[in-house]
Amino acid sequence: MLKAVEVNLDMDEMIVRLEKASESTPLEYTKLNRLVLAKEPVRKMLWTVDVRTIRVYSREMEEPFMIASDKVRDFDMVEDYLLKIADKYDVEVSPMSTIG
Repeated sequence: MLKAVEVNLDMDEMIVRLEKASESTPLEYTKLNRLVLAKEPVRKMLWTVDVRTIRVYSREMEEPFMIASDKVRDFDMVEDYLLKIADKYDVEVSPMSTIG
């Protein structure tokens, strides 16, 4: 699954730069299908850490991408804003779960 390394939240769209992509991709909030909130175990050196994630499903992209708290700065602000957007545009939000 693709991971976002940079997220810019604007009024009408979010601009996302994904790993291994040279350019940023704009996504309109009206085209969002679903957000899935989760915690996933990630191996860090000798131990495993739970990382909070948001999987974003959009009609503009063939496969979903993930916004992870270990990759994106100010993850809490991004999560809060996307939950407000989901409420405003009637986007399905799946509850927090543990994957892995």
